[in-house]
Amino acid sequence: MKWSILFLLFFSLFACDTSSYAKAYKEYFNAKLAYQKSHDREDLETVVECGKFLNFDVRKYERILENPTPVIKKITHKKISKKPKKSRYIQIYSFNPLKIKVPYDYKLFDMGKVKYFNLNYAIVPKTIVKKFKNVTLKIAQFNKNIVRVVLISKKSFKLNYSFKNSVLTINLEKKSKLKPLLPYKKRNKIIVIDPGHGGKDSGGIGIGKRMEKVAVLKIAKYLYNDLKRAGYKVYLTRNSDYFVTLRYRTHFANRKKADLFISIHCNIAPNHNPHPEGIETYFLSPTRSNRAIRVAKIENREIKGLNYLDQRVILGFLNRDRIIDSNKLAIDIQAGMLSTLKTRFKRIKDGGVRPAPFWVLVGTQMPAILIETGYLTNPREAKRLFNPTYQKMIAEGIARGIKEYFIKNRK
Repeated sequence: MKWSILFLLFFSLFACDTSSYAKAYKEYFNAKLAYQKSHDREDLETVVECGKFLNFDVRKYERILENPTPVIKKITHKKISKKPKKSRYIQIYSFNPLKIKVPYDYKLFDMGKVKYFNLNYAIVPKTIVKKFKNVTLKIAQFNKNIVRVVLISKKSFKLNYSFKNSVLTINLEKKSKLKPLLPYKKRNKIIVIDPGHGGKDSGGIGIGKRMEKVAVLKIAKYLYNDLKRAGYKVYLTRNSDYFVTLRYRTHFANRKKADLFISIHCNIAPNHNPHPEGIETYFLSPTRSNRAIRVAKIENREIKGLNYLDQRVILGFLNRDRIIDSNKLAIDIQAGMLSTLKTRFKRIKDGGVRPAPFWVLVGTQMPAILIETGYLTNPREAKRLFNPTYQKMIAEGIARGIKEYFIKNRK
């Protein structure tokens, strides 16, 4: 009798009380909370047992029981030798990557799709929630001495973090990798990227004296790296801040026997009107659109001795097949930029794909397009065009468009 009582008492500490639904639910709820704090296996077993009795879906907890994920690491690096007498406020230096000044130390818990850090002896003044491309971040006060930093994703993910000089750094986005997808196994495609203007020619100057030549060179270099990683042969018409003539840019692409020519620019609205916005992609062709003619005149101002009528006569002799291919390329690149940017940024306006008589494209012997990546006279777009994340995502979108073009047009 004595042993049976002890057995029942021991069993009751770790098993679910199924004498009633109310008691089972209470134990289920308490065990679930206890597991979130301690990650003890006994708590998890109680959750599963009570959940089954209550007809709850506990399959994810069963999977954890079958493949338990231990606490990955408890940090031992401490800037403060003694525990502080009271909790201190954390300092957040940036969100991407996330950089937090930790008052004492931390523990990391890994649950596959959910990972969280407990920052000990820490205080955060308010709850912070931010959504990134891969994860959702939440920073909140867990109890009076612990701040919890939670990372949630739809799929299990590897965590890239470091801890140095009491600063915890967490990378919240994975680097995008384009799959090496080439149209032919034995032949590399050649792409020439043309960052507009440069040197003495600053291009458009927008809000805050932001210069076109600076933004487009940054975007071009990001695009260069993306395409190189994807396996293409890539060249830049300029790789730093120096002047290059329109004639040289065209001849350079022809000399390299490029398969595509991509010229990158920023737009300027007439009279610095702050309202026009949007990403536009142009292909070389005669046009009657006043908007396209206006933009082309700005970009063609280097050309001396040829008025607009003379230029239209020359454009009339263009190869029609090349115009069609350039139009297809422009459509794919415009779609690639829009779909990529909209995953992270709001109010991305589609300025459309348009024909225009851009002189930098006239002498090319391959499909060629010119991208106006946004308006330096629009407050929102001017700021974004100098944001490294925005620049990288424009470049990624262009690269996706190029890949789509080669998939659809295997020649």
